[in-house]
Amino acid sequence: MKIENSISEYDWCLEEVKKLNLEIRYLAEIGSRDGLDAIKLSKEFNPIETYIFEADPSLSKNINKNIDKAGKKMNFKLFNIALGSEDKEVKFYAVDTKKYDNEGVGSLFKINFENRLESDPDYKRESVQKEISIDQKKYTSLGLNTPDLIAMDVQGAELEVLKGFENEIANVKFIVLETSISENYLGGSTFMDIHRYLKPRFKLIKNRRYGEKNYKIFQDYYKYKYSKNKIFQNDFDLLYLNKSFAL
Repeated sequence: MKIENSISEYDWCLEEVKKLNLEIRYLAEIGSRDGLDAIKLSKEFNPIETYIFEADPSLSKNINKNIDKAGKKMNFKLFNIALGSEDKEVKFYAVDTKKYDNEGVGSLFKINFENRLESDPDYKRESVQKEISIDQKKYTSLGLNTPDLIAMDVQGAELEVLKGFENEIANVKFIVLETSISENYLGGSTFMDIHRYLKPRFKLIKNRRYGEKNYKIFQDYYKYKYSKNKIFQNDFDLLYLNKSFAL
């Protein structure tokens, strides 16, 4: 499939971002896997620089291959590190491709297979991750420009990543990320953790599950919170707008 015709994980919110007519000078895709979403977003917004972050070192070769296909006119910078709230060496749970064919679910946290329904093929599946040691950095430690748009898919590490932006988060215009109501990664952040952290500065303006009907996400959350059986809930995407840039 040609890169220029690829469908981005973030297509669902592009028009919402564009209609606000805010300049996207710097863009960060965090948790890239293959670089294709970063390439698509760069073609949409034509930023000065696009920062691509992927923690799993085994995926870097394919990302670079796709960047080369995209052409030299685009200014990409690839960082093979994890973003987090501290500068340190961390354990990363990369996917063992001999056991699982989805390389995109590697994480700083172990996958929770214990909350699956019995009808789920992953019900009580044995671990499909292998532990490796990698470098983790706060975004503020890298000396990069603050991204106007953050696109993030980091499998439970969302809060860790956001904390690493420290005060720079106040200058980010848009954040689009994937999260979940249930604890799909053991010890990882969930929807309400993220929302409470972002709420002082950011407004939730759209979600991939219900469109602009954001109240339904909160209904789902409270229904889950007070349910007796904490079963697996599907991941979903959210789009936040910095209140300072709201019309």
